[in-house]
Amino acid sequence: MVGIVIITASRDDVYQDYLRTVKEGLDLAELTEYLPDDFTARADDDESVRLWGTSVVHTWQKVEHGDIALFYHDGRFVGQARVLSTREDPALATHLFDIDGDPQDSETRWEYLTFFTDFEEIDVELADFNDLVGYNPDFYPQGFTRVADTRLDRLEREYDSVETAITELTDVGSKVHTVDDDDDESEDDHDPVAAKSFTQQLVTASTNGDEPAQFEQLVANAFARIGFDAQWVEGGDDTDVQLTSPASAVVEVKARGNGRLQSPDGTRIQGHQEARGADHAVVVAPGFTPAAIEDANRSGLVLLTAERLAALVERAETYGVVPESIADVLFEPGAFQDDRLDEVDDLIGERKGAAEQLVAVLEALERGGGWHTASEVHYVLVGMLDTEVPDTDAIEQSLVLLAHPSLGVVERGEQGYRLVTSAENGIDVLRQFGGLIEGVRTDE
Repeated sequence: MVGIVIITASRDDVYQDYLRTVKEGLDLAELTEYLPDDFTARADDDESVRLWGTSVVHTWQKVEHGDIALFYHDGRFVGQARVLSTREDPALATHLFDIDGDPQDSETRWEYLTFFTDFEEIDVELADFNDLVGYNPDFYPQGFTRVADTRLDRLEREYDSVETAITELTDVGSKVHTVDDDDDESEDDHDPVAAKSFTQQLVTASTNGDEPAQFEQLVANAFARIGFDAQWVEGGDDTDVQLTSPASAVVEVKARGNGRLQSPDGTRIQGHQEARGADHAVVVAPGFTPAAIEDANRSGLVLLTAERLAALVERAETYGVVPESIADVLFEPGAFQDDRLDEVDDLIGERKGAAEQLVAVLEALERGGGWHTASEVHYVLVGMLDTEVPDTDAIEQSLVLLAHPSLGVVERGEQGYRLVTSAENGIDVLRQFGGLIEGVRTDE
């Protein structure tokens, strides 16, 4: 969950530090000797380095990448930024700040540093902020603090996200909307026909440059249908879609009336990736020029056409493809072309084979009745199947899976395994975990 950090710059000397190190920012060359080469001090090469130092270590330790920082001075919030990284660095603090410390505490050292990106000037009355987060009207910021998670939970419930709540307050930044794959879902939204209808909308929207927000929302919904936790990021100089689980990625969405994206602007997208702390960066467009593909290869981006994203959605809806099973293929840098779609189809084929094996084991347990070991199930299958019979180890793996408490269709005991329901009911349970067993052979 995104946090809110309150940073106070009330005294004149501290306010001057705010102006110098946050609002104006610093040249990276001034900090090079203090920072390791691999440390993230800024998200964009054209951006100044913006940072703040504090001695309040117990609060600073709770600050996380992506949190929103609000800077307070003279009764108002005057600046907003996103947390990029943190670093404990006494030497850099000594270089940047008045090391005599706070006149009220001669031992203060502002060595706990927070680095920022996406800085914006704002002008927000304290009373409006207090009303938003539920503070008493007489609250005023002191030092370096963080809004409690209970208050953040309420903002997420009321505004869909903390970012949206702050954007409503400050009029800067992005609104972040959580996408639910059940949104606007009809009773048959998970059948192949309904999936085809959605993907047609997706592909059509990719070439409508007059309605970019529509395409962004459809792309966010597409990833949600595949099984990712997806968010649509509305407005601001930010990414368009963010995936948070089971993999983290930023997704740049580009509708083009001419059908092809000339350049993905890799440097800018990498800045969004750094700012959001994502492991991967994906660009979705109707198509890509060879120059765009070369740029993506240099920048480590994934290029995904709307048609191929649509194909992934249809496979997820039809065969129960889960994001964990395709993540390695999907997020490999470069263009996601037909060869990668073939890899996904191979994975589906393997899962289909495994599903058919599960069905056969259920039928063998029902035919044999009572308790059976994997070896005994093997002999039953020899008499049942006209095709190749799986070996004992493979059957044992199927039995272990079927005996898992989340399925509960097979019981495991000292004598082996036995079916605790009918094979037909067991197949219905498996159907709840994806559509892979649809069309798989079953005995009447």
